[in-house]
Amino acid sequence: MHHVSRVPAPEAVDTSGRATRVPVLRRGGRARTAVALVWPTLRAMRIVPLLTAGLVGVAIVIPPAVTGSVLPPDTHITVLRLVMACVGIGVTFALDDPAKPTAETLPVPAWLGALIRAVAAAAVGGTCWVAALVVTRSGLETMSLPYADLTCEAAAVVAVAFLASAIGWRRSPRGIGSPIAVSALLLAMTVTALLPAPVRLLVATGDGWDAAHDRWAYVLAGALVATVGVLTVRRRRRR
Repeated sequence: MHHVSRVPAPEAVDTSGRATRVPVLRRGGRARTAVALVWPTLRAMRIVPLLTAGLVGVAIVIPPAVTGSVLPPDTHITVLRLVMACVGIGVTFALDDPAKPTAETLPVPAWLGALIRAVAAAAVGGTCWVAALVVTRSGLETMSLPYADLTCEAAAVVAVAFLASAIGWRRSPRGIGSPIAVSALLLAMTVTALLPAPVRLLVATGDGWDAAHDRWAYVLAGALVATVGVLTVRRRRRR
């Protein structure tokens, strides 16, 4: 007599009594599970802090546009960098999940839920960023601002914010990583503002602008790679 309890989880016993390995979830079943996970994940996501931070960022650029104030280009760039900071702070709440202890038993990898949250955060944050650009671009003196390079900066800030959120989520047993993430992001912003000239990121137009934005691209790529590593690494189970 064979005891089924001795058979490992991914194995089953055939009619001859031999253990045969079968997949826990086939590809089609995993895809259906992933689709079914989208709506519950979005409902559990803390959209309000992200949306609030993004709207605060948009509000920052409204007064100059409404009053018709003529500001120097570098001042507009500084204002848009404040928008980036607001959106980044909002993104640090993206992975907060009080249900983390129970979600670890789902038959899908943890990074899948994080990917859904990342897409939602990118959609909300990107919408707020585009709105801020539209408002800023409404003035004739701002038509020639380097919006593409500034969008690269914004993407890097959001990527670093999401990386901080992922680290906070990993470090928090209860799945609330935003306190760690916000602190880490503010520290990163402070360090960025104090970087010496050879590696400076926050530069004015014409002051090593192209070289600085090459470094911004490296920051963006590095943050994305590090986030993938943080979310996909498997934690060792305690015996």
